[in-house]
Amino acid sequence: MQISIRELKANPAPAIALARHGQRVQITSHHKVVAELVAPTVLVEDSGIPASDEEMMQRLLNTGLIAQPASQRFQLGQTVQFEPEANAQTMSDWVMELRGLR
Repeated sequence: MQISIRELKANPAPAIALARHGQRVQITSHHKVVAELVAPTVLVEDSGIPASDEEMMQRLLNTGLIAQPASQRFQLGQTVQFEPEANAQTMSDWVMELRGLR
């Protein structure tokens, strides 16, 4: 169904009712489609109880929003500590020297 912006402003209820029932409502301006009104994708059950992480992940996979969940948690590697140079210049001093005056 198509509806003009003017009609939508004057009486939005019928367009919203159609979208709520799964129909796409195309909104037009000067007889050209400029937007679509559609029902939202429901990610939480109607019972009001949030879905588990596994259910949510499966829904995202099914919709194609993600390709594959991460196989393992990301962790930073081992920390590396640099010893100061012989002249006792720290890494911060060295970086500031390279950047120069600002």
